[in-house]
This record gives sequence, C-alpha cells and structure tokens, in this order.
Amino acid sequence: MKPLVYAHRGASGRFPENTLEAFRAAIRQKADGVELDVQFSKDRELVVIHDHMLNRTTDGIGIVQQFTFAELQQLSAGAWFDPQYEQSRIPRLEDVCALLAPTSLRLIIELKNFFIPQPGLEEKVIATLQQYALSNRTTISSFNFDSLLTIKQIDPQQKTALLYIGALQKPWEIAARYQAQELHAPKEVITPSLVKQAHLHRVPIIAWTVNSEKRLRQLFTWKIDGVITNYPFRARKMRNVRR
Repeated sequence: MKPLVYAHRGASGRFPENTLEAFRAAIRQKADGVELDVQFSKDRELVVIHDHMLNRTTDGIGIVQQFTFAELQQLSAGAWFDPQYEQSRIPRLEDVCALLAPTSLRLIIELKNFFIPQPGLEEKVIATLQQYALSNRTTISSFNFDSLLTIKQIDPQQKTALLYIGALQKPWEIAARYQAQELHAPKEVITPSLVKQAHLHRVPIIAWTVNSEKRLRQLFTWKIDGVITNYPFRARKMRNVRR
C-alpha cells in the first residue's frame, strides 16, 4: 500500500492554515486526508485552530478559550497569510466534517489539550465524528497520552495515535500502554530502523511535518505509512513517481 499523504492543517503551504480554504485545497489536490487541530471556545464550541493564542493566525489578540465562537467569527483567520484571504474565518469542527463527509478523505484530529486542560473535549469530538459518520475515517491524536485512554473509555473502536516529539525508546510499547494504534513521529527522529521496528510490532508510523523533497524521498524509500505535509500535491506527485 502506498504511503498516505495528509494535508497539514489543510494545504497550508499555499493557503491559510486550518481554514475551509485550506481544506478545500487539500480536496482539490487529492490528498488522502487532512490533519487539523481542535480546542474549545469560551462557549465550548469545537473550533479548528492550532495555537492557544490568537495572535499568530488571526487579527485578534488573546487566548482562544476567552472568546465565544461568535466573537471568534469577527476575526480574520487569513489576512495574516495574504490579504486576499481576509474573509477567512476560524471554522468549527462540524464545518470541516460537513465539508469532508461527502469525500473519501481521512482525518487526523489533534486535540489541543496538553498545555491547557479541556475537560470534555474528547467526548464532544467523538460525538461530532459520529454525527457525520466519520469515526472510521478518523484518527485522533494528542501529546496528552492520558487523553488517548479517555477516548478509548468513550469509544473503544475509535482509532488513536501517539503523537510525540523527540526520540522515544520503543514508542510502540508506549503506544500499546495507551491503547494507541498508530505512531505520529517527528520527521527528525525517523530512521529506517524505527520504521522497520514499528512494522515488526504492527504499528503504522506517520511522519510530521515533512515539506522538503529530500526528506519525502527518504521516507517513501523507507516505506513510511504516511506523511503529514503542508504541500500535499508535491508529496503525492513524488510518491506516485518514485521507483
């Protein structure tokens, strides 16, 4: 099976990250799936934005969770990237699910509950996926490993991934401890041996975030199971022509 190409926060190399414009571009570019980030607004809407602070990817200032969804909708989520995207807004998870449900794309949803606790985030994400019949096409990841266990308590069938940074010793054993089915590893730590050992333990391994052609070529040669990239069209093209 060919490695899967996931669009990182949508096709974020060419479009403002985590916006519907970026996710629509991922569909057009025929990515196998999209990766996105979810956290709560003040009124507990599931909003798709990476940072806990608004400053980098919107024209707002402050902490996401201090604003209601209606207040967040007053902010531009695209002007920082290019003035032509001034009307881009922070979407809700359900907006993205409605967009992707008619397609065949897979989802990786990262829960942003490592630095700031967000009780109930797992339950509401799972309910939204079930509402749009996307559970079996979705992998939920988090740096908060305890959150992965919470997901399994809510829905034992929901696929999860151990998302980590740095070089872990025997990450497949840690994944088993937290009942995770996949490893989502930073590109810098991946070696042919790591991929081989993961496969020997029957744990798929996906690399994040891979944008250079040299690294993509290496990972495809090493038979990585998937890559998360800002440039899905480039990655898909390289995957399809590799020998």
